[in-house]
Amino acid sequence: MLEKIPVTQVAGVGPAKARALADLGIHTVADLLTYFPERYDDLRVKPLLAFGTGERVRVLATIQGTSRLRWQGGKSMLEADVVIDGVRSGTAVWFNQHYLQQRLCDGRMVVLQGKWDAKYRRLSVSHTAFSTAGVHDAKLEMFPVYRATQKLSSPQLASVIEQGIRQFSSNMVDMLPYRLREKYRLVSRPEAISWMHRPSSSQALRQAHRRLAFEEFFLFQLQLQYHRSLSSDANTGIARAIADDTLQCFSQTLLPNQLTAAQADACADILQDLRSVRPMARLLQGDVGSGKTWVALFAAYAMFRAGFASALMAPTEILAEQHFREAKRRLDSLGMAAFLLTGSLPSRERTRVLENLREQKVDLLIGTHALLTEDVDIPRLGLVVTDEQHRFGVSQRSRLQWKGQRTDVLYLSATPIPRTLALAVYGDLEVSVLAERPKGRQPIETKWYLPSEEDKAIRILRRELVKHHQVYVVAPMIEDSDKLELTSATSIYAEIQEKLAGFRVALLHGRQSSADKDATMRSFSAGEVDVLVATTVIEVGIDVQNATGMLIYHADRFGLAQLHQLRGRIGRGVDPSVCILLAEPSGEIAKQRLETMVSTTDGFVIAEKDLELRGPGEFLGVRQSGLPEFTVGDLSRDLNIMEAARSEAKQLLDEDGFWIEPKFSLLRDRLLEAASVGLRY
Repeated sequence: MLEKIPVTQVAGVGPAKARALADLGIHTVADLLTYFPERYDDLRVKPLLAFGTGERVRVLATIQGTSRLRWQGGKSMLEADVVIDGVRSGTAVWFNQHYLQQRLCDGRMVVLQGKWDAKYRRLSVSHTAFSTAGVHDAKLEMFPVYRATQKLSSPQLASVIEQGIRQFSSNMVDMLPYRLREKYRLVSRPEAISWMHRPSSSQALRQAHRRLAFEEFFLFQLQLQYHRSLSSDANTGIARAIADDTLQCFSQTLLPNQLTAAQADACADILQDLRSVRPMARLLQGDVGSGKTWVALFAAYAMFRAGFASALMAPTEILAEQHFREAKRRLDSLGMAAFLLTGSLPSRERTRVLENLREQKVDLLIGTHALLTEDVDIPRLGLVVTDEQHRFGVSQRSRLQWKGQRTDVLYLSATPIPRTLALAVYGDLEVSVLAERPKGRQPIETKWYLPSEEDKAIRILRRELVKHHQVYVVAPMIEDSDKLELTSATSIYAEIQEKLAGFRVALLHGRQSSADKDATMRSFSAGEVDVLVATTVIEVGIDVQNATGMLIYHADRFGLAQLHQLRGRIGRGVDPSVCILLAEPSGEIAKQRLETMVSTTDGFVIAEKDLELRGPGEFLGVRQSGLPEFTVGDLSRDLNIMEAARSEAKQLLDEDGFWIEPKFSLLRDRLLEAASVGLRY
């Protein structure tokens, strides 16, 4: 096993070099061979017109005249006029490479690599080849560049790795079953590792990446699915006896619209889960306004038909109250008794709820963290629904489950997660997606204005208010700051009162007491407030169907997911809505975020773009400690590889021969080793 061979076994690696490698986390031969380049420079010589400013180029150049050397503070800068491509003139600059001056003589032809500045026709040279023989050789197409240190340069690393491959390629073990390599036409592991370090072409690099990404994802999914099988054994759940007409009865209640196809599919998935002896563990993803609440209420109704109670936990009192009102409207006619339990509930009302629980008169209990207190006992608890599940810790979600025996679990998320991330982070859950909006919902028009066009934005809000609709005005900060040039909610509140004089304006932010926040939101929900100036406290769980306008100040300071969640507070009724982004972005990424918001209202498209711009770590946030780290696989781009790996891992674990056949021994050893220490990715 290469994992057990110290890197000092590689020829040429002595104690000093071993210490330098250790600084990069390289201790064994396995570490060395999987220390892949951070990028590849394209070594094909191309015409200069093919490149833009900032790109790394490799060009054939001729030195013109005498080179010029300057020194400053012990650092050197060497300049020479060059003719590139035989027709274009420019300047080449070498930093701290003064020793090349004697070789850069007039008329000499060289191959130069470096960054090109098209505006100033200047090439910052990182590498100079004085022999032009073989510059068009395909073997030089992709040049690996490694993350290096002062003690160990990228070329030195490349040399050590090449020696390691020569010595130990025959010791590399391929853990992927032969049938998978054949099915997906994957190159061998020794070939893939060699090609990652010395790709003969971009095609070879793609094949190496594809093979190693599949291996990483497959091993990860094998561990994930095995972990799930241990925690939810086939005999630990309860097969609920649910009548066949359950979905039909629910669909015929007072729902304002017919269930969408996606909602019906999710309900069918839930029915199948509840009827199984394996406990349900399902994530229901739905864009803002996609109707997740109805699906959750159907799950509670199905559990009621089976003779069990349900609990629904929401992160805020406002959201819990909205769920409760919806439950009363939809479930009362079906004979279900829904109760609300929150921290601000008066003592007498709380006592009444607890009494009804003891007398088993509660079919659905909806609440906040108040559900977790010890005196809240829920007899017959069969289903736990957690809304905005990422806002609760794992222990909080588990505490609610433990109030029942062999409970089924449904998680709701209004933050669309790209499928690759869902498979990686929630791979031990089944995933249902609501990608449609209920019929009757009008699209939201999104406009992007510069701060100088603020008056135009205010006029649009006034038009909505004249129609007796309500609007939100969002600010990134509560109070003004000397460090940040941002307009605060308190300042905007004062301005909006003047600019929209005659309309009722209220202020909402996170530093207000819970009682004040709840009172303001209830006033807005009841139509007693026309304009709500707020910070991001309105991001989740506010459902005011008469709200049709939103103005977001400094929109470039918000992330894509946050902007989408904020916009989701409007467009919840039958009237057209408009969202205005007021911003003058200074960076390209901020500009792309705003352009994405204007171009689409599809949360899953936005999530994919957000993942592309931020990467998986930032997308999920640092609190998501379960995010796997992959060396080769890219969660932003390798969806098809992740899906194939998950499917094959599940199928392999279900095969009887996996646990007994010798050909799977390496995979079994890796799997059981990982299971003994927990998931390692």
